[in-house]
Amino acid sequence: MIQCPGCGGALKFDIQTQLMICDSCSTTYDPKNISSGGSAEEETEYNVTIFRCPNCGGEIASTDETAAAFCSYCGSSTILESRISKEKKPQLIIPFKKTKRDCTNAFERFIKKAVFAPSSYRQAGKAESFRGIYMPYWLYDMSQRGDINVATSTSHRSGDYIITDHYMMKGKLDNYYNGVSYDASSSFADDISSDIAPFNVKDIVPFNQAYLSGFYADIADVDVQTYKDTAIDLARESTYNYLRKKSPMAASSFDTPKEKIKSSIITNVNVTRSAMFPVWFMSYRNKDRVAYATVNGQSGKVSADIPMSIPKYFICAAIIAAALFTVFQMFFTITPNLLALIVSIFGLISVLSYGSEMKKIVAKENYEDDLGMQAKEALIEEKKKQRVQAQAGALFDDGGVGNGGAYVLTKNDINRAKKEKSKQKKADQKSGNLLGIIIFIVFVFIIGGNIFAEILQSVFDNAGISKASGLLALIFLIISIVSVVNASKNISRMKSKSGLPASLFTAISLFIIMVIGFWNPPNDAIYYSAVVIAGIGIIINIIGIIRNYNLLAMRPLPQFEMYQGGDDRG
Repeated sequence: MIQCPGCGGALKFDIQTQLMICDSCSTTYDPKNISSGGSAEEETEYNVTIFRCPNCGGEIASTDETAAAFCSYCGSSTILESRISKEKKPQLIIPFKKTKRDCTNAFERFIKKAVFAPSSYRQAGKAESFRGIYMPYWLYDMSQRGDINVATSTSHRSGDYIITDHYMMKGKLDNYYNGVSYDASSSFADDISSDIAPFNVKDIVPFNQAYLSGFYADIADVDVQTYKDTAIDLARESTYNYLRKKSPMAASSFDTPKEKIKSSIITNVNVTRSAMFPVWFMSYRNKDRVAYATVNGQSGKVSADIPMSIPKYFICAAIIAAALFTVFQMFFTITPNLLALIVSIFGLISVLSYGSEMKKIVAKENYEDDLGMQAKEALIEEKKKQRVQAQAGALFDDGGVGNGGAYVLTKNDINRAKKEKSKQKKADQKSGNLLGIIIFIVFVFIIGGNIFAEILQSVFDNAGISKASGLLALIFLIISIVSVVNASKNISRMKSKSGLPASLFTAISLFIIMVIGFWNPPNDAIYYSAVVIAGIGIIINIIGIIRNYNLLAMRPLPQFEMYQGGDDRG
């Protein structure tokens, strides 16, 4: 807590006035003139209270003594464990510019566009749910100097000929990129960080602990080298775009490949600096998933994970379907064959959509696009490997007697190993079952291929006008089977899902439509029954798509296995 020089009360940073205000005497002070001490150690470190969530392990820091009421990362409503810690000071900070009221107003404007958002999610976005957190960032200052050589050409027509002139454009680069920023917290997902970017460095000031008063702060746990190559590639991409669109060479065609030009641009990272940027943060928890809403504390830009309400979706879909049905009945005549074909097309679209959602969920749950979390996961895996190596010949804890300095294998280690082994066994069983099904299908086609072809030929001879719909349904079915198999593989890789893919039901309904299309029964009721069955399959698949979308929109509850703290800023 920063004390008022006049009365000793608590000073808090006021966003509207950009001044420190005393809770007791209401005296205001310039944050730049407030100091928490003058020792040599405090020039590089500052005291904070670290709150750690007992449920997910998430940590946030505060300069105040007030206990945190809930966890920002998993939404747990509990008193968090706390400890006093010394953290290295960042070099720079952008103070909050948007108040909590500004934040909630921006969120309300944003959420109005999300018509399918659950009512509970809308209620969660109230002012008391948002928490002001300073997120750690790494800033990269880069320079580009050297020669640039690009082969270009221009073409013009002369009579019946096109004449092309080739040039070698040469020049010298002298570029600077200052303040290219990437978040330094593995708990702050890269996609959220990029969504609320950019932060304008015109408001950046030297770090002062006073700005943190009344807010929380995350601790940097991502090494400065993690985003170095990404920053360099961004600088090269920006320079290439300038050459291509705004330089004197922009009027010519570039014959030199883009990647070759980019690789020839010598880019050096001259300075890396640590900073804190302001973010309003809200977490919405539903069972074992959590959705985040974040607002840029400087510009008010909003990024939110928005889940979908299944009842709201189907009410809206029913209204639209009724309107379309009325229009079609007024202006078109839909035969049973055509109706079956339309339903099969919608079925194929829903199956492909389901498969696409599954791929995105797997990518998200495995942090394929989050460099910060990948770095943390790699570090965790390395620690696990070290633990396994140390466990060779390890003993149970016997009070330090006779263990010879070996790693002490605890009951938690044993339970964790059993769970991992059980998970792996189930995953292997699923993979084996799926492989067995595929082998069986291939075997049936090899053995009964000729018989199946003769049956199809006989069916085609009697199919008449339904042959086209049956043939298309067959093609759709083959595509659907491939998609279902891929979806099953993705389910086996997911941490939050198990069982058969919902798209399987649509694939079965496409099979029924295919059989009826080739059969061409004289009774229209059979067609309509097939359409109803296919419609049910599509509805089941759409429910699966929405649930998958919610898995994609809502992240798994975070489990922070280890922290490096801020010591990697040196």
